[in-house]
Amino acid sequence: MKRILLGGAVASLSLVAAAAPLARQSAPPPAQAGQSPFRSSTALVEVDAIVLHKDGRFASGLRADDLEIFEDGKRQAIAQFYMVTHEPGGTVTSEHADATDYRAKRVFVLMFDEGHLATDSLMRVKEGAVAFIRDRMGPNDVAGVFVNGAMYKGRLTSDKTELIGGVHTVKPAFENRQALLATFQQFPRIPGERDATRIAEGARELVDDLGIKACREDRTECELNGGLQQVENLIQQKARLYIRQARLLADRTAQNLQTVARGLSRLPGRKTVVFLSEGFYLEDSRGVIEAIAAQAARGGTTIYSIDGRGLVGAPSPTADVRTNNRGRSTAFDTGDDGPNILTAGTGGFMLRNMDDMSRAFGMIVRDTSTYYVIGYQPANPTMDGKYRKIEVRSKVDGLSVRARKGYAAVALPPPESLLGGR
Repeated sequence: MKRILLGGAVASLSLVAAAAPLARQSAPPPAQAGQSPFRSSTALVEVDAIVLHKDGRFASGLRADDLEIFEDGKRQAIAQFYMVTHEPGGTVTSEHADATDYRAKRVFVLMFDEGHLATDSLMRVKEGAVAFIRDRMGPNDVAGVFVNGAMYKGRLTSDKTELIGGVHTVKPAFENRQALLATFQQFPRIPGERDATRIAEGARELVDDLGIKACREDRTECELNGGLQQVENLIQQKARLYIRQARLLADRTAQNLQTVARGLSRLPGRKTVVFLSEGFYLEDSRGVIEAIAAQAARGGTTIYSIDGRGLVGAPSPTADVRTNNRGRSTAFDTGDDGPNILTAGTGGFMLRNMDDMSRAFGMIVRDTSTYYVIGYQPANPTMDGKYRKIEVRSKVDGLSVRARKGYAAVALPPPESLLGGR
């Protein structure tokens, strides 16, 4: 493989209308006969694939014939295949020199979901974010801090001082989801989010059952609150208030995710969003979140999620941080579904049950350091806006493949370059 060391000035990307546009990237030259073609992501559907041995090591040295890709169950012809490696010293290695032109810089967006981070969680992820910027960003990496609904200073940058300053601006939300959920534990108790949803939708029998149970378990509180009928009214009011507030928080998160996904789709190559959140209410917005994941996947953005709550109730510090089996109590909270849709749909993963946020960020950095790029021209070339399922399989025994699950068949905007001259 040919090794190419790329440099460049500080790169910036505006996700707000007022910022200056970047220079357009010129299209790569057509492939010569006998060569593996290389084209921009607007010409092909590109899929980044992480291929691992059973022991977790990356499976290097694969060829296009070792993998196969399917769209909506139909096998697709692989037109482009190569591996990209970001080495610790900033060197970018690829079989294709053209590929390194727009994959030389890893792009990270640290997205703080303030409305879904309790104060202790926010402090924990902020500390991890600062350590990531200070210790793990390479000389060719650029990043942005998405806070309070916008990119800090409206750009991506390699200036670590600016990025750390952006992290320091993140403040706890006046009202966050965990504070809202805490009311479920107060008299009269509501078992959890799903019950609150059913109550808000008019489940009268559930209200009656919870009211009777509350008055039976605490007669004094029942009497102080006006008796059974008033307790049932209080249960309904509490559930409706929570659902209304949870929807507002979830809508804001969805809007922010969509803003980031659309902005990053203008950059060719792989982009990484680190979504820092405790999860969010999904009952009314599942379709919206699925659409955002599909849009992000089409634009080459991979989403990783870090749960800011850290190690809570886990049986041991070696618990599997990438599975749903964990010791943390979720009696009131069902918020993991949203981050799971985002990460699984774009080829990333969720990290939870970890107090060491530096380790969590480190796992994401390693995952973005080496990957295969598979490009194919869909058998159905019509960009009709519909969701198309993707599956990447290994023909080599003992290997597992993680890649995005699908994409929204929409045309991408013209690409903008992150690379500048010295």
